[in-house]
Amino acid sequence: MKCLCWYLPLLLVLVFAAAPSAPAADSKREVTLEQARLLTEVNKAEPAAALELLRAYKGDAHPLITLTLAQTHWRLMSTTSDAAAARLHREAAEKAYTETLKLDATLRQAHLGLAQCAAAREDWITASREAAAGVDPSLADRGEVTFLAHAALRAQDWRLASIAAQQGILRFPDDNTLRRIEVTVLQHAGRAEDVRQAVLALLAKQPDDADLWRHLAWAAQETRRDDEALAALEAAVVLKPTEHTLRRALAEAQLARGLAHAAVTNFALLIGEPPNAQALGDAALMLSASRAAAESGALAQGRAWLAAIPESGRTRPLRLQSARLAVQAGDEAAAASALDTLIALGEQDANVLAWAGSLAESAGDLARAEALYLKASGSDNATASAASLRLVALYLKQERIEDARSTLATHLAKRPDDQQAKALQAQLDRRAKPR
Repeated sequence: MKCLCWYLPLLLVLVFAAAPSAPAADSKREVTLEQARLLTEVNKAEPAAALELLRAYKGDAHPLITLTLAQTHWRLMSTTSDAAAARLHREAAEKAYTETLKLDATLRQAHLGLAQCAAAREDWITASREAAAGVDPSLADRGEVTFLAHAALRAQDWRLASIAAQQGILRFPDDNTLRRIEVTVLQHAGRAEDVRQAVLALLAKQPDDADLWRHLAWAAQETRRDDEALAALEAAVVLKPTEHTLRRALAEAQLARGLAHAAVTNFALLIGEPPNAQALGDAALMLSASRAAAESGALAQGRAWLAAIPESGRTRPLRLQSARLAVQAGDEAAAASALDTLIALGEQDANVLAWAGSLAESAGDLARAEALYLKASGSDNATASAASLRLVALYLKQERIEDARSTLATHLAKRPDDQQAKALQAQLDRRAKPR
């Protein structure tokens, strides 16, 4: 963006028109001959020398001189590699831009300068507000309009970003940056078909842009073009193979489409060998990866991934998944262990309690099975109903006829039309001893 040259035509006019005996200027922007000479010298000098000239000035405060001081500090900030020096120049620039507006509130360049300073410290709300005050998107140059649209986007001022991008596109129709900002605004608004059309137009010019393929994947998914969405993600991953976010999105999409073998390959690349700490700490990733492994027939791989997760990172869904995969692998002892850990942690879900009871019964631990069935049957849902019938069956297996009769009577009192319970009642009647 323009920094020091915008006022030169004005200065040249003033240098030749002003005279030492001229009356005091009425306009805030009119300069004396001395001030005009200073600004001309500053414009010719390198930034460091320009700063010395401006510091040496002892005349009256003037908005153009203060603005030039701010712009000079900004240029020095932009060219230094010293972080501390850059911060000092930025702070000095902000102070001078603020002073400029006190002297002349109409100087849009000062608002734009404050916006640049705010953007440098990533205060996008301030940057957006100041840019809006300093940039007229119907008149400003391409760089200024793009800056306004970008600042508004980063501030999540979607209305301002939309206005700036749309007006900018009308004036600069070939500007891809403005069109990309428009795509982001459209996506935020949920206008998937508009996003798709805009992205396809951009991809015709930039087919090697992974972010555009990512946008297309979203739009295709939202408009139920599942094959296109998957293909777009695949293209994005080819272009950015090391970006985990993209590869994860592809793996999740493949898993959702039933392409478990392809998904598990991508999950394996995300997790690494041996599994990396970041992946092991991501419960959602590990759960999806273990699902993909199980669905692709790679049970051992799925179980190995789950086993590698530190104890502190094993969430409830991960422990349940460990139990499921253990059952699929025929390892009921490991499944029971996973469920027992959950129960020790306070698990109350009747489904889990009944499942653990079933595993305990299979292992011959009938006392634990009874305790778990009793706990599961205490709630009032379909699982509790099934658990109470399992408890009756367990009592029958142990020849505990009175316990079976009492439990079944309680069950039938709540559910008199339960056909399975009636069948158990008939079995119980046949086995009952005569009084």
